[in-house]
Amino acid sequence: MANQATAAAPASSAEDTSADPGDATPPGPPPGYLTAEMIAADLARVTGKKAVPASTIRAMASRGQLPAPAPCRWGRRTLWESEAIAAWLARREAKHVPPGVVRQIQRRLAALDEQSRETGNDARLKQGVRNAYRRGLSLQQIADAIKVKNGDHHPTREAVRSRFGPYL
Repeated sequence: MANQATAAAPASSAEDTSADPGDATPPGPPPGYLTAEMIAADLARVTGKKAVPASTIRAMASRGQLPAPAPCRWGRRTLWESEAIAAWLARREAKHVPPGVVRQIQRRLAALDEQSRETGNDARLKQGVRNAYRRGLSLQQIADAIKVKNGDHHPTREAVRSRFGPYL
């Protein structure tokens, strides 16, 4: 019994030293920096989605679709400079197209696609794809609106890029 009491005493004294207010970690990252979770919340707000996982932010950073992380870290978390992220989000916000407009443009592209397959002339379809891309639609959204030349399935976004790339 004496050994158990002795073992309990150091544990309680260790708890007392960790409760020192000087050892407390700050509640958030350093000023001027954002974590992946914070960026994900802002991206969800800009795009109108319910939530964006933080892993998406890390994946985008690894693919170079996001400004590079800052050289400092907060614990084990990667940090980004808030000014660079604010500028990146502003550019994304400018490119965001409301879902209703996306559907409207996709319907127009589907009609142009059908017409080009009937007539064999795809000049108007090329112009429509260029206009849709300039209005902010992604290549995947364009691919979802048109079909391949024989008309039995939708192309991939890479196929849209290779077919219409010179016109974008």
